[in-house]
Amino acid sequence: MKSTQEFHNLQSSLSQAFDRIGITQEIKNDSPLDDYSPQELDQLAFLIEKFETKLDEIRHNPETIEESLDQRLLIRLGNYYFFQEDGYQAIEYYDLSNQVEENEWAYYNSALILESQDQLTVAYDKFEQAIKIKPDFPQALRHQAKILTSQGKTELAIKKLLKSRELNQNDPDTNKLLAEYYIEHGEKTEALTYLKAIHYRDSSVTDQIEELEKKTSFLGRVSSFFHKKD
Repeated sequence: MKSTQEFHNLQSSLSQAFDRIGITQEIKNDSPLDDYSPQELDQLAFLIEKFETKLDEIRHNPETIEESLDQRLLIRLGNYYFFQEDGYQAIEYYDLSNQVEENEWAYYNSALILESQDQLTVAYDKFEQAIKIKPDFPQALRHQAKILTSQGKTELAIKKLLKSRELNQNDPDTNKLLAEYYIEHGEKTEALTYLKAIHYRDSSVTDQIEELEKKTSFLGRVSSFFHKKD
């Protein structure tokens, strides 16, 4: 009983440390670890080492694991190792989290690592598991679309992107991918629809919009000219 309480207190301390640093279940683009001093990071590493020592003590007791472990904390521990560029250890924590209770972020974060390692089929399946738990998961749909595109399955990729956009009409990444597809296929007017949906959130597309508008205007004038001749 005392040992269980100590483990609970240790998990609480670790959760509070992650709260201060800003490690959540979601992987952010920028590592929150970059803003902390070596001393603070050493303290966090020491706390994690204590947690892992205790975890080893109960690892072979499934009932204790299910009763004692904070499933969301395990995802955050996985993210800590992700930011430390230790993908193997990160995935171990995501898998352990899913053993306690399946979670969309555990699957999604695992899939991100696998995708970066070019394990695309396994990554796609992990994204699919995340979507089964959370159907309104535009990020997972978008990554599936990227994988499908790399495999030459363009039509399926577009369906995934359109579904992603249904869930978040103003998502910059989804709209950019759709615009890129339509530009590549010469459908500039369609591409403009997606770029204009995000120009107020992403100033980098403004020049692209202006260039496309000039081209569509020019093509319109040429088309009108030939139409008059007919």
